Amino acid sequence: MYKANEPLELTLLYHLNSPPPGGHTKQVPATEMRYMPEAPIRELPAVPSDNYLTNLLRKRHSVRDFQNTQMPLIDLAQLLDAACGINGLRQVEGYAYEGRNAPSAGGLFPIELFVSTRAVSDLSDGLYHYEPRHHGLHWVNESTPQDFVTPLLQQDYIANANALLILTGVFMRSLCKYSTRGYRFILLEAGHQAENICLMAVELGLGSLCIGGFHDMSVNHILGIDGQRHAALYCLAVGSEATAIP
Repeated sequence: MYKANEPLELTLLYHLNSPPPGGHTKQVPATEMRYMPEAPIRELPAVPSDNYLTNLLRKRHSVRDFQNTQMPLIDLAQLLDAACGINGLRQVEGYAYEGRNAPSAGGLFPIELFVSTRAVSDLSDGLYHYEPRHHGLHWVNESTPQDFVTPLLQQDYIANANALLILTGVFMRSLCKYSTRGYRFILLEAGHQAENICLMAVELGLGSLCIGGFHDMSVNHILGIDGQRHAALYCLAVGSEATAIP
């Protein structure tokens, strides 16, 4: 058991003690979960149907059946850039910060992005680390999405995905400034980047699946990270959605 004497120790107290559940608790009826169910409702104007972002949001859904097909390398590049690509510099109170496609508390960018690929044009299958400052890939090892099926709790529908993106957190980047509150910021930032990936997938005509259930130690081992100062937080599978057979 970890003691909570320092920010990293308190972070690990929660992080390492929140594995996938071994069972299910009793489901609470939806009517009991509503907030202020008896309060009067003030209706809002209808959302315009020609709003581009609204249409992307409506098309986004979880895909659990991917086609065994090839993904153009440009599509992968756009997915990675959407998550955390650099889009310029920002001047804030006399300091220069990188402007990225997802917000980060204090401009500290604790999230790192790995991608395991299969059948991406002009790219060898395997595991890569994305470097946003050069918009390029570092080779890590030969692990493809199939190698993550068991660590991802036997979710074998990811095997035909072209890309399995894994968002990881380097905890002390945020904790050094925001102490234990920094852990919350890291989780929020993983969510920001994941939503960007999902929306870019829709824009490219691809399907996506967000995955939060996995064996931490197994995923961290494949990535080659220690799981304590640097750990996996969130996974997303992306590929072409299989066409339903009538």
